[in-house]
Amino acid sequence: MLCRAKGVFLMVRRILISRLRFMGDVILTTPAVHALRQAYPDASITYLVEAPYSELLRHHPDIDELLVVRKNDGKAMRRLFTTLLTTRFDIAIDLFCNPRSAILTWCSGARLRIGGDFRGRRVLYSRRIPLDDIRRTAVDFHLNYLAPLKINYEKVEPFIQITEEEKEWARAYLRKNRYDLARPIIGLHPGATWPAKQWLPDRFAKLADRISDANGQVLFTMGPNETRLLQSVVNMCSFAARMPEVLTLRQLAAVVHCLHAYVSNDCGPLHLAPAVGTPVIGIFGPGTPEIWFPYRADLGHRLVFHTLDCSRCNRDFCEKLDCMRAITVDDVFKVVAENLNKNS
Repeated sequence: MLCRAKGVFLMVRRILISRLRFMGDVILTTPAVHALRQAYPDASITYLVEAPYSELLRHHPDIDELLVVRKNDGKAMRRLFTTLLTTRFDIAIDLFCNPRSAILTWCSGARLRIGGDFRGRRVLYSRRIPLDDIRRTAVDFHLNYLAPLKINYEKVEPFIQITEEEKEWARAYLRKNRYDLARPIIGLHPGATWPAKQWLPDRFAKLADRISDANGQVLFTMGPNETRLLQSVVNMCSFAARMPEVLTLRQLAAVVHCLHAYVSNDCGPLHLAPAVGTPVIGIFGPGTPEIWFPYRADLGHRLVFHTLDCSRCNRDFCEKLDCMRAITVDDVFKVVAENLNKNS
């Protein structure tokens, strides 16, 4: 497949695409990866990503190879630089554009290197994506980096591949923890990286009670360093709620795939649910849902968000939390009930 860059046609055999982190961001790049696969079906696509998030992309049908960045391992980094310098990539697309990813993109030696027009990094790219004030979804933000390629593609939803073995493991895990797979199971994720994005713990507990009273089953999930938060939520529940354990990313993805719906704050696990085909109910406070909730209502995804004067402030910390306090248990349960009634 040929690609025209600055008036010169390139034979595209190897493509490097990078988004080093984070969980949600990496998931939201998968439509761009699929667009590249549609445009260059015979090319080899390599994804450059940091170790904690590489598991998300394992088994992905559009990715031929993962190059894993282990930034605290000197030997691994030297091997990575050697691989980049010797592989002969034709196109390299940096969707992260921080200093490290920019240098790694330059080291690919690709004739066409696409990245953002950021000061101090633009010199490392051969084609720069202008910085503008257009508000795009996170999916469209990444797709915009493909503009210099002038390719045609069909836009798809974010996607994570779960194997049949992983699905069977998840079903066995749920049965072991006494969940009835014939009845609706609703996942609740009370945590978030930033405190301002956490809906109130007592409201998660009351939501769990409402789901249990409606004959639904509640499965809490948590990430590392969220044990204290989850213990407080579980302790406030009126029924015998189960304290979750920290699962690996692929284990979590497989379990979420088995759920009837997943309620999450504005954080990484929110994006996992749509990517494995599970309806997500996103609780948004200070974030910008127009960017970070690109999910379709016709696929069962729902947003819970109230517009206040301070909305979309994007703060990580807030003493008042007016936007989160404005979201009631009734607001969220009303949306959850749609899934309970659909699966009853």
